[in-house]
Amino acid sequence: GRRCRRLCRVCGRTFSATTGTPYHRMRRPKRDLDLAVRLQAEGTTKAGIGRAVGAHPSTVGRWLERTGRHARAFQDAHLRLAEGDRPHEFQCDELSCKGTGAAENAWAFNGIEVWTRLWTALRVGNRTLRNTTLFVRQLAAAVGPRMWPFLVTSDGFKYYEEVMRRVLGKTRCVYVQVENRYGRRGIVRSDYRQILGTPQALEWVMERSEDSKVPNTSFVERINLRSRMSCSFLRRRNPAPARKPEKIEQALELVRLIYNFVQPHGSLRFGSECRTPAV
Repeated sequence: GRRCRRLCRVCGRTFSATTGTPYHRMRRPKRDLDLAVRLQAEGTTKAGIGRAVGAHPSTVGRWLERTGRHARAFQDAHLRLAEGDRPHEFQCDELSCKGTGAAENAWAFNGIEVWTRLWTALRVGNRTLRNTTLFVRQLAAAVGPRMWPFLVTSDGFKYYEEVMRRVLGKTRCVYVQVENRYGRRGIVRSDYRQILGTPQALEWVMERSEDSKVPNTSFVERINLRSRMSCSFLRRRNPAPARKPEKIEQALELVRLIYNFVQPHGSLRFGSECRTPAV
C-alpha cells in the first residue's frame, strides 16, 4: 500500500512510522495537526481552528487532547535542571480558570525558574491540599537534588506553607511568602515573610540573583498573563468555557511545550543568539 509497515521481530506485531506520536491514525496530512497546535497556542478556539483546517471542532478537540498528553509526557521526560546550571530562584502562583461544570473552581498552578525562564511545573485543579501537594512534588522533581540553597517564592495561599515543609523541608530550600497590596494602578506595596531556611541562606541566594533584589512573584505572574492570552479557555469573557480541568491542562501543556522548546525568549539573548528556556 501507500504506507510503509514495520515488523517487530520480538513480539511479531506490525507498526507504522507514526506509532507512538500524535499523528498516529490521524488520516489527515501532518500539516493540519501542526497548524491546529500553532493556532491553539495563539489563543484560537476549537471552532476557529476547525474552520482553518477544514475539520469539525470535535475532531480538532480529539487532536489537541491527544497532543496535549504527548506534550506532558515529553516534558516530564526532558525537563530536568542540570547540576551545573545552579538555579537559585523559583516562583509559584495560581491562576483562576473560570470554567463551568467540573472546572468551575479550577485553578492553574504554575512554577517558573527565574534565571532560565523555564516553565518547570503545571497543575490544573481545585485549590485543595492534594493538588497543591502534587504541584509542589512536580516542582521538586524538576529541581532534583540540590547541594546549595535555592529560593522558592509564592503568594500567601494557605496550603503552601504546610506542603513546602513536607516536600522541601529536608532540602536546603529557602521558602518565602510574598504579600502584595494593590491599588488602582497596580501593586502599591510588597512585603515578604520567610518560612523555611535561615536569614543567612536568604541573603546568600539574593546576592546571586541576577533578576531580583527582593523576593517577588513578578516572573510567574507574567506566565499567568501568557497563559490567559494563549489559551482560549482562560479568557475572561469566553463564550465556550472548559467543562473539565483536564481539557484546560492539556491546552496549557501545549502552550508550555511551545514556550519552553520552540519560541526564543527575548531576555535570553547571548550576543546574536536568542535561546529558548529549555536550551
